[in-house]
Amino acid sequence: MEEKNVKKAELKISGMSCATCAVTIEKSLSSLECMKVAKVNLGTETAVVEYEPEKVDMIKLEEAVKSAGYDVVNEKATVKIGGMTCASCVRTIENALRALDGVADVNVNLGSEKAYVEFNPKMTGLSDIKEAIESAGYTYLGLEGE
Repeated sequence: MEEKNVKKAELKISGMSCATCAVTIEKSLSSLECMKVAKVNLGTETAVVEYEPEKVDMIKLEEAVKSAGYDVVNEKATVKIGGMTCASCVRTIENALRALDGVADVNVNLGSEKAYVEFNPKMTGLSDIKEAIESAGYTYLGLEGE
């Protein structure tokens, strides 16, 4: 396996109270197929993982943490989008956003013309989300409340 096929992620974790918690999360993450490195730091409440993105994604990483009894802390954004006309538009935008490293969940609503995005701020940001929407051919209209 070439190193270029390995990605690194930092997950913010809640619910840890002792060293055993960290070990439990490391074991759960390490059990995933094609996980290269999983190191959990109790003091900073983070897990640093190196993985093969073709076989493991953010959703699987978060599921591993949750199955160990802990939670991953992500940011959530409600993004206003212009130019959607049908269900195909919704799928196109959802696929564009899911392709971003660090996006854990996406739900695009045609009626409200909004995308509800949950993402890891250590891996992706609002500028990446804006670029993905615009690259897919739609208009980024800012965050809800702006």
